[in-house]
Amino acid sequence: MQTVNHDFDLHCHTTASDGSRSPAELLELAASRGLTTLAITDHDTVEGMRSLMNASLDKEQGIRLIAGTEFSCLWQGMTLHMLAFGFDLEGSEVAALLEKQKTRRLDRARVIADKLEKKLKIGELYARAETFAESGVPARPHFAQALVEMEAVESIDVAFKKYLGAGKIGDVKLYWPDLEEVLTAVKRSKGYSSLAHPFKYKMTATKLRRLMAEIKACGGDAVEISVPDINSGEFGWIQQEAGKLGLAQSAGSDYHGAMMPWRQLGRFPKMAQSLPSLIDVLRARQ
Repeated sequence: MQTVNHDFDLHCHTTASDGSRSPAELLELAASRGLTTLAITDHDTVEGMRSLMNASLDKEQGIRLIAGTEFSCLWQGMTLHMLAFGFDLEGSEVAALLEKQKTRRLDRARVIADKLEKKLKIGELYARAETFAESGVPARPHFAQALVEMEAVESIDVAFKKYLGAGKIGDVKLYWPDLEEVLTAVKRSKGYSSLAHPFKYKMTATKLRRLMAEIKACGGDAVEISVPDINSGEFGWIQQEAGKLGLAQSAGSDYHGAMMPWRQLGRFPKMAQSLPSLIDVLRARQ
């Protein structure tokens, strides 16, 4: 579908997870592109957004930051991503759950490093990956960057194809919390939740419909409809099904920077006219 520029983005990443821009650099980019509202949704962390708020950089740039993260969770044995917005940052169930997620991700990063060091007969891979993650936990893209720097592979694409992609030695699985646990934590922390990139999971229509119904039953609020990779058939189907269930829509670019250069911050398809929008709800809160 055709994409257009918006003045907000509810799905983007920094070096605190698997993006290539630091939180400050992302905020500068948002300002240069005319955005007025931004939710940084790093994977299982709010450290990037917190660093901006602590330094009052959001106020300097004139951009309203909304608390956000992208939770990894399990549903019927499948890993899903749930976006969370507007929750209490301190002393909440979301904050406690994010601490658990951080520990899990640290453990996974060390396992990835150990496996790749043994496979490639190299050392100090974890330390190298940490430099790319900056203040965050090293993730697979950071290991890919480290492997390129160490000349173990020719490019990031090769790193994923050989060692870090699905089913490869560096694709280390984790135990994530159940979908219901995540949705309950978000709701109790006064936040809103949305299923991220619903067609990325390659489900049948029946299974995706069942997932959306369970999200609604567990207190979920929305489904991400306006995303760059969606086609017109998917767009029409998902807004119809969301409407039947009483789910709102969220929207965002899923911006990662140099990792996915074809995605631009604040650029994604127009919003569905038939559904309430999560951005309107979030903007109305303050």
